[in-house]
Order: sequence, then C-alpha cells, then structure tokens
Amino acid sequence: MPDSLTIFSYAWAAQSLVQLVFFKDWASQGNILGYIFAALSIAVFVFPGRLFLFVPMVIASVTYFVSQWPFVVNHVFVDTFVSLTMLVAFGLMALRYMTSPSQFSRQTAEAWFVKFAPVCGAIFAFMYFSIIISKLNAGFFDLDVSCLSGMIEEAQANRPLISGPLSLFSVEFFFWFFIVAEAALPVMLAFRRTRLAAFYFGVPFHILLGLMGHWPFSSFMISLYVLVAMPALKGVAQELVARLEEMRQRVVPAIPGTLLFAAANGLLLASVVVLKPSWIWLLWTSALSAVLMVAVMREHFHHGLFSGTGATPMWTTRPGILWVFFVLAIANSASPYIGFKTESNVAMYSNMRTEGGVNNHLFMPKVALFDFQDDLVEIVDSNSPDILDLKTHPARYGFVGEEFEVYIPYFEFRRAVSSLEGPNDLQITYRRNGELREFRRGADDNVDADLDVRPPVVLAKLAYFRPVFKGEVSYCLH
Repeated sequence: MPDSLTIFSYAWAAQSLVQLVFFKDWASQGNILGYIFAALSIAVFVFPGRLFLFVPMVIASVTYFVSQWPFVVNHVFVDTFVSLTMLVAFGLMALRYMTSPSQFSRQTAEAWFVKFAPVCGAIFAFMYFSIIISKLNAGFFDLDVSCLSGMIEEAQANRPLISGPLSLFSVEFFFWFFIVAEAALPVMLAFRRTRLAAFYFGVPFHILLGLMGHWPFSSFMISLYVLVAMPALKGVAQELVARLEEMRQRVVPAIPGTLLFAAANGLLLASVVVLKPSWIWLLWTSALSAVLMVAVMREHFHHGLFSGTGATPMWTTRPGILWVFFVLAIANSASPYIGFKTESNVAMYSNMRTEGGVNNHLFMPKVALFDFQDDLVEIVDSNSPDILDLKTHPARYGFVGEEFEVYIPYFEFRRAVSSLEGPNDLQITYRRNGELREFRRGADDNVDADLDVRPPVVLAKLAYFRPVFKGEVSYCLH
C-alpha cells in the first residue's frame, strides 16, 4: 500500500518533469545536470517511493536549479527551498541512523515525510500570501495595464478550451474572482480548520490557471496540495490501489502490480510523441485532482467542513531547524521592499514597482536597505546591438508588438556588459542616475571602471532585477 512519501514523491516527480519539459533549454544546450535530473525524475515517476531514487532526484533538482540561478521563474526558485528542506530533513534522519543500530524502512520514509511536510506546507501557504500582497498596488488595479486583466483577455482570445466560459462574464468579474480567491487561499491554508476547505477554491483555480498557459506553476502548486492533504489522501489512495490490485489479480495475475504501474506511467510519458505536453499535463492533473477532491470531500462528509482533520499539520516545532527555510522564503519575498532583487521573489505578474524612488504599493513601505533598485541606467547609444536592445522592453500582457522605453538597474547593465563577448572596441553612451557617461572597453579613464567586471559570484546568483518602464505607468512584467 502506498505511504505518504510514495504518494508525494510521485506528485513531486511529475511536477519536476513538467518544469523540465516547459523550460527545456537544458536539452538543446546539452546540460548534463538537466539530463541527470530528467532521468531521475522519470525513474521516480515510474517507481515512486524508492529512497534510493527519490533522494538523488531531489539532490539533482537542487543542483540543476541552482546552476540556473538567478534566471529561473519564481516558483522554481521556491522549489529549491522546498527541496532543500527535504534534503536537510533526510540528512538529519540519516545522521541519527548512522549512530544507532536501526535500519531504514518504510516507517523511516513516513517519518521523513512527517519531518519536512510542515515546513513545505508553510512555504506553500506563504507563497499565496506573498502573491496577493504584491498585487495590492495601483498598477495591478488599473485594468488598462493590469497583468491579470491582460491575462484574462489573452485567454479569452487565444485559449480555445476556456475562451467560451471566460467570455460569459466580463474581465472585471474574473478580475475580482481571482483577487478574492488569491486573498482567501493563504488565510484558509494557514488555519487547520479551514485548510482542506481551501481545496474547493485552490485546485480548480490552478486547473484554470494551467489552461491559461501557466501549467508549470499550477503543477508545482498542485503537488503541494497533495502534501497538505496527505492524511486524507493516503486513505483514498490506498483504497484505490487495493481495488486495482483486486482487478489485476483477476485479469493479469502473472504480472506484478508494481510493473503494471510502471508500464502505465511509462506509456503516459511516451504519449508525448503524439500528444502535446500540455495535454498530458491536463490528463494527469485532472485525474490527480479528482482523487484529491474525493479525499477532501470524504473527509468533510465524515467529520464536517471545519473539523480540521485530514490535513498535514503545519505550525509545529517538530521540524526544528528546518524552519530556517521558511524564514528564507519570507526573506526572498521581502526583497523588493528592502531594495534588493525584483525577480524570483514571488511577486510575479503583479505590476508592482519599487524602483527609482517610486513605490506604487497601496500600503507596504519600502525600506531601502540596498540601493540596487534606485541605481538606474538609461542607454543612449552603443555600437553593440545587444546593448541597444536594452533600451526597450515589451509588456508581458497586452500591447502586442509594442516596445516601451526602460531603465536598466546598473547591476543588470554591468552583468550584460561584462558577459558580452566582443566587440573589443565596445562603446556605450548612457546616463546613470541622470548623469551622462561614456564607456570604452579597455580604456583607463572609464568613470564606471567595474562595468566590464563580472559581479561577485554569490551576488550574481542571488540577485536579478527587471527593467523599469519610464514614466508613471507600471506595465505588466513577469
């Protein structure tokens, strides 16, 4: 019978494969770390719950994603915190077993899950909190430029599976529907008695969001819904497996159930030859979500809507030092408000602006502990097309085909110039904080002598800044 770790590792491997399929540069670039991660994710998806596969898969996940930092999307950055929580929990347990005569067993696997699940669940709930807080700004509520209104309009026009239902109501209706849902979810997930009730909003919300094109993010979040509902889900999954086992014994008794399960999942993965990956995601996610919702509804039917049973405990001291990763997740989301990075901080599609002395948030103050966001560059001219490309940037949603003039944070300007291979006679005219400056590669009299020097490695891995639109309007960016 599947235990908690088996079920979760299956869902986690699935979402890992979705990330690898959607963000597939590793394949075209021949990135060996990506290939190792992909191979282990496939192995865990086909044979879930095996510690000798799942632990290396999580290690490969951290190794690969950190190698891609800082140029990863928000949820992938948080994925690393979740994976590190798992790994440290496993390391602590392994250390204990090394000093005792006990042997690893399925009880050990269950204990591992119980150790890391509360922190991972708390990070999950906090992500929603961070998302909704970042959206409480003037730009997001301006429906002419709002990321959300643009996302809805794009789906109405270009997503045939959902364009019909989305056209039944106005953009304003769906705008407020999404706002209410995203505001309710972190509150409901935070409290034990309402934790499972959040699934009635959250799971359909992420299926809809996936159909709108954001299926990697939805896949990541639904795998964490699996973690949160594990006490209720495990019983349903075990009953389902028992019934399937009865069928197997009647139909194909000579073939082990494990082999049949592996073959079925292998066929699902192989169907990518004839089906779009997004369709495979939809089929698998629909089946998983159905089982999830059956588990939640059964729990509520037997114990009541607000009984608080059937959900993974969240606010407990059991994880101990693992709560450090929750603190890191909070610090990551606080980055824009303290003058640090403006990308990969779970403020995606929010229209929020905190750069250049402007703060469009409705109530969050900016306490500038760092000056990265206010150190802005305007490209005037260059003999490099790559540098000239930095003068403008498109909006993520709406304004198709338009390019808007932008400022570039000096940190990103320095990263771009220092990583530019040629020309040796590179020349750039730019304004830094309003002051006109010249740069000539190899010259001794450049005002910004560090412009052609790569930023410190650790800082370059952690910090990533978006371009800043000129003027008052905060157009949509990722």
